Amino acid sequence: MFKEMWYKLIMKLAALFLVLAAPAWAQFSAEEMLKPYVYTNETGETFAYRMSAPQFPVAGKKYPLILFLHGSGECGADNLRQIKVGLPSLMAVLLKQPEPVIVLAPQCQSGNWWIQKLARDANYAAAKVPTGSMEVALSLCHNMVASGLADPDRLYITGLSLGGFGAWDAIQRETTLFAAAIPICGGGDIRRVQPIKKLPIWVFHGRDDKNVSVDCSRRMVESLKLAGNRSVRYTEYEHAAHDVWDRAYSDPEVIVWLLKQNRAEKPWWRFW
Repeated sequence: MFKEMWYKLIMKLAALFLVLAAPAWAQFSAEEMLKPYVYTNETGETFAYRMSAPQFPVAGKKYPLILFLHGSGECGADNLRQIKVGLPSLMAVLLKQPEPVIVLAPQCQSGNWWIQKLARDANYAAAKVPTGSMEVALSLCHNMVASGLADPDRLYITGLSLGGFGAWDAIQRETTLFAAAIPICGGGDIRRVQPIKKLPIWVFHGRDDKNVSVDCSRRMVESLKLAGNRSVRYTEYEHAAHDVWDRAYSDPEVIVWLLKQNRAEKPWWRFW
C-alpha cells in the first residue's frame, strides 16, 4: 500500500515538473498573443487589426516585424477570423525563436481587398494606387517604425491566397520597405519585377492547387530570375492543393531564413 502511494506521488510530481518545464509557447494561443486594435485613417474610416509585440520591450531596442495578410475567407470586421488560418502555425514557430518578433495582422473588409483584382494571368497589370486595405496595412508598418519599436531594416511580409497576391502587390509598391517576403499561393505583376530583383523572396505553392493556379507563382519566380534576382527561392509541394500555408509556416527553416534577412547594407570590409 505504501509503495503504491509513493509511486502515485512520484508520478504526480513528474507530471508537475513536465508542466512547469514546458516551453512558454505551448501555453498561449494565437488569439491570446495577438491583441485586438482598431486603426482609423485620415478620412475617419476604421480598420480592425491584431498585433503581437514584446510585453516588456528593452529600452532603445528595435524588433523585427512581420506583416501577415490573410486570405479571402477571413475578410470582415470581427477582428478575429484573420488570425484563425495560417497564423497559428506561424506564431507557434515564432515563439520558439530566441528573439521576440512583432506581428501585425490587419483584417481587410469584404469588398475592400488587398488588391483590386487577382493576378491570374500574364496580362495582369497592378492598379496605380493601392486599395484602402493595402494602404492601411502599409501604414501600420510605417507607424511601427516611427514609434521606434520596429527595426526598419527587418520588416517582413507574408500572405496566403488572397494575402499572397497582396504580399506581391505590397513589395511591388513599396520596393524598399521590406527586407524579405514569403508569398503563398499568390501572384503579381510580372512587368514590375525589376525593382525587386534584389529582394529575398521565398515563394510557396501547391502543384495541384485548384483555387489559384500554380502558374501564378511560377510566372513570378521565372520573371524574377530573368531580371537577375539570385535571392528568390521557390518551393512547390507535389500532390498538394491550396492550403499549403501550415506546411510552409511550420517549417523552422523557413522562419529562420526570414528573420536572417536584413535590409541594411554591410560595410565593404565585411565578408560574413
